[in-house]
Amino acid sequence: MTLTDCIKRIERYLHSDDTQPRVVNVCAVKDLTHLKEFFHTADNIFLRAEMYSKDDENVSMDALFEAINHETGNVFLTEFPTSLKLLGEAEVKKQLSRLIHCTSTKCKMVIMCYDCEKFLETSDKRLERIIYLVDGDKPAKNVRLIFHAPDMPIPDATEAIIGINHLATAIEENEQEIFHVKTGKKKKAYPLSLYAITEESNPFDALCRLDAVTSTLNESYGTEEQWKEALTGVTQAKSWMVYLANIFGSTSNLELAASGWNGFDLKKKWTYFIALKLYGAKNNWCLNTAIKDATSEDNLVRQIFRSILSENCKAEDYWIKYDQRKLLLQSFGESLNEELDYCARVNSQGRNTLYYLTDANVVERNKIFETLNEYGKTFDKSELLMILGKVYPDLYAYLSPYPFKNQLLDDYFDSYKYEKVINFIFPEFETLVEEQAVKRDFFKILPPRSEKIEEIDKSDTQLYFMDAMGVEFLGYIMEKCRQMKLYANVTVCRCELPSLTFCNKEFVQCFKDAGCVLVSGEKGIKKIDDILHHGEENFDYEQTKLPLHLARELEIIEEVLKTIKTKLTQGICMKAVMIADHGASRLAVIKENTLDIDVNSKGTHGGRVCEYNEEVSHIPAATRVDDFYVLANYNRFKGGRAASVETHGGATLEEVAVPIIEITNATTDIEIIMMTPAITVSFRKKAEIQIFSKTKISNVSVCIAGQYYDAEPMEDNKFLIKTPDIKKQGKYKVDVYSNYNLVASGLMFEVKKESSVEKDLL
Repeated sequence: MTLTDCIKRIERYLHSDDTQPRVVNVCAVKDLTHLKEFFHTADNIFLRAEMYSKDDENVSMDALFEAINHETGNVFLTEFPTSLKLLGEAEVKKQLSRLIHCTSTKCKMVIMCYDCEKFLETSDKRLERIIYLVDGDKPAKNVRLIFHAPDMPIPDATEAIIGINHLATAIEENEQEIFHVKTGKKKKAYPLSLYAITEESNPFDALCRLDAVTSTLNESYGTEEQWKEALTGVTQAKSWMVYLANIFGSTSNLELAASGWNGFDLKKKWTYFIALKLYGAKNNWCLNTAIKDATSEDNLVRQIFRSILSENCKAEDYWIKYDQRKLLLQSFGESLNEELDYCARVNSQGRNTLYYLTDANVVERNKIFETLNEYGKTFDKSELLMILGKVYPDLYAYLSPYPFKNQLLDDYFDSYKYEKVINFIFPEFETLVEEQAVKRDFFKILPPRSEKIEEIDKSDTQLYFMDAMGVEFLGYIMEKCRQMKLYANVTVCRCELPSLTFCNKEFVQCFKDAGCVLVSGEKGIKKIDDILHHGEENFDYEQTKLPLHLARELEIIEEVLKTIKTKLTQGICMKAVMIADHGASRLAVIKENTLDIDVNSKGTHGGRVCEYNEEVSHIPAATRVDDFYVLANYNRFKGGRAASVETHGGATLEEVAVPIIEITNATTDIEIIMMTPAITVSFRKKAEIQIFSKTKISNVSVCIAGQYYDAEPMEDNKFLIKTPDIKKQGKYKVDVYSNYNLVASGLMFEVKKESSVEKDLL
């Protein structure tokens, strides 16, 4: 029937004596609304389902029937079948049947139904007269319910139904298909529901509904509280992309935000982890690789550590990836747990372990020394230096040769440093040590320190007395001076024997008498010496046989150089002078060899020295100095305590050779020009080049293809460099030094054969 016919029938019913209830079904919200409005008059009573429901509870039909028993007049029931659909088809039919058969002499009752036609189908002809089916298409909408926990946010501009008791009203008054219901009810409470129900009982579910990209995440990536906070932000921003862009600037280059990780609070770290999970870091190999396997913000750090392990260390792009990872880890800061985990895991690389370590933290630095100890002897020296240049630049700088301009010193200290680092004495080097223990060529090669102290201009100067800092550190010191833009003038000399502090402090009084500031007083800076003597900072040889202390020695020297740089820059002084009293020997400690013979005198100072008397047995490798007998090889006299880390007192080159380093701020306007960009050579014509300096420099040398050449001064700040051993055609790079300070690098010249030049002319 039409809606108009239906209204007429209802009116006739209301004016009749018939008390059997009428049932009206409509298929459109607008028709239902029209009916309600038409009969909503003072003469009619409307009873709605929510009137018989407690807050967030289902409708109580028993309460309704109790109310009907007391009502008089015309009663319209609305929303009840709609509400009952939550409980299933059987419940709808059951309660409709109860209502249809509920007759009262006090009232007339009209049961208004929305989309219940299939529940009203009957073969009972007697009921057909009381059921009014209004014509119309079945509703296009399929009602879907989304349950939200009461404390869960919902999308902006979405009107939520607060409580299940108000659901029927909303369905019958709105054309929409989806209804958001804030309720404590669970989907499982309505297993027979005629409405499709989805449940957002937790914030992750809500995020999946709000932004489909959430489904690419695992709920286990965050706690409920973390997802809840994210839901609030994503709801306000409308999407993950906008929300994350507001925090990190963009989702297309998230790697840029990694530099701030160390300053992120816990919430922001988790949010960054989620951002990477959603959008990756396509411009950063390491971050993009790590996030694929990461399961949490903490695990992300672990995966960054491990990301390099799957890479081939011999691949062409390996060092690019290595540097990217190292920079990223520096941004993320140190993490002891992850460093320990990584160093345990990296053992799987065997001999190649060294390639996968960095100098970024103490744990990895120690692992480098452990790896050098285990595999160092298996490497070609050039390969090992190449690796260290990448993984531990400071250690590489330590191993860098310092040009002593003496073959013995050059060869000796290159070998000594290398063997100290790999923790092994090569037989050929020990042979050299034994030879020098007898020859003691250093007496001829090196001037006594006292002779050079008098030549130093001490005006406006500060003295840095570096206890136990031998010449082995000169390569490292020169590199650090270059980095800090300091200029170092080095004089290599020898200390007095025995190489003990109380025999080698004469220079302190000289500087004091000249009015110089004695930094750290007359005792000097003893940090290195304290490590060597007392095993301070857990470097004792009895605890570890590895040269772990070397890393700390380098740090101490760098700290002093930074102090010097600061004072020079601030104008506190014009010059700083670093002077050592003596050096020290690590190899004498790892040799672990005590003389079998009894020399009739007890060894002191780690066995390097004993008191001389007429009964002392003659030993070729020992020398008498006043009342002392001093060893010049790697043995030790019996008696006394073995050295803790390194030793001194003896007469090996590393104990005796000491530096005087005069440091000033580097001149910034030094400019070197290659005057001979192309030269020709022949059998008779040897290679030589010329350079020009804009400013006056002295003691000039150059390095070409790893070979050092002295420069001969010419007039007008020009220098001639003869390189007779360069005979091969090609382009050569030149580094220029003044007093062994690098003042220019990358100058180029080309060598051509004279015969090829003639051919070109033809």
